[in-house]
Amino acid sequence: MAEFTYYFDSYDIGGDEWETNPEQMVDNNLETFASTIARDGSQVCLTNTCPGVDLGTITKVELRVYAYGDGNDLITPFSIQEDSWGNIHPGTEPGWSSWLDITLLDPPIPWTWATLQSFQVRIVWTNIGKANRMYCAKVEIRVTTAWVPPGKVTQYFAGNDFPEFPHGMDLASGKLPCPPPYD
Repeated sequence: MAEFTYYFDSYDIGGDEWETNPEQMVDNNLETFASTIARDGSQVCLTNTCPGVDLGTITKVELRVYAYGDGNDLITPFSIQEDSWGNIHPGTEPGWSSWLDITLLDPPIPWTWATLQSFQVRIVWTNIGKANRMYCAKVEIRVTTAWVPPGKVTQYFAGNDFPEFPHGMDLASGKLPCPPPYD
């Protein structure tokens, strides 16, 4: 099993964007923030850094934000088809949210590397209570795969301390053989 993390790096310029510094949600800088005061303000993140290279069967897809608000705020990520995946509750200090599992959507997305590469998300802020402004610096997606290292690797050791011998390691089994005995 392996995990790969990507971030969104472009947004819908002149379209669905937060009103203050929208480019800072996708600039890969945790010290600059897009912000909004609009009730249910949303921004569409268009592209991400996934290169689309097949790294194995996708088993899980998660999303998180680096954000904060000034009250009891919610960020709700939506697919472009307007399907909500649940809520993210940022704190009142800048920081990462928990990962939100978006693997099993309704309707389901057939997760492939090509789908992931072209995946878009709408980030919507909902103010609750005293909330007046929401800030967001980055949106990430984490992909878990069923990738397993190559099956068998052979390593050869030689030197003055021990004789030359073949040393096979089956990495897929997770069992590594013991080294030769030393005299």
